[in-house]
Amino acid sequence: MNHAANFPAINVLTPVGNLYLESSPSGLRRCAFVSSSSALAPADLFSAQPDNPLLNDALIQLREYFQGALRSFSLPLNLSGLPPFQTRVLLACAAIPWGQVSTYAQLAAAVGSPGASRAVGSSLARNPLPLFIPCHRVIGSDGALHGFAAPDGIRTKAWLLRHEGLRLENGKLKPKTGGNS
Repeated sequence: MNHAANFPAINVLTPVGNLYLESSPSGLRRCAFVSSSSALAPADLFSAQPDNPLLNDALIQLREYFQGALRSFSLPLNLSGLPPFQTRVLLACAAIPWGQVSTYAQLAAAVGSPGASRAVGSSLARNPLPLFIPCHRVIGSDGALHGFAAPDGIRTKAWLLRHEGLRLENGKLKPKTGGNS
């Protein structure tokens, strides 16, 4: 990771791997999956207490998310410098609720670009804030899980969706069965 700008940062070990978090004066600016060989030694998510208030809030919310107590993150996010289309895609993705999914085509339509499913996928592949902007909640129109920028890719995406109560079978979202709910 590039630390040239000297933004406060922390690397934490989570149930889905090492996450690098970086703060800026206007919000959380980076959340990235990093290899265990990162130059910044990982702290334990459940015991780390960074001096930076925003990073501390991010860790509190991540703890609550992984414990199943938090369903929606509420941190200021810094999306400055991103292309307008990608920003629209990320904001639409951020609106997908816990335990629900959207398809790339539905997201493309939501940002006013029907037929731009591939461009949506490309924008999500460069998501600077996975988890906080839940791109793991976006699936193919056939219900299949497609790419995820984490060391274990699709397996991590599947873990996150299962964590949120969704059922998967053979790499696809299992449709909810009828009945009383």
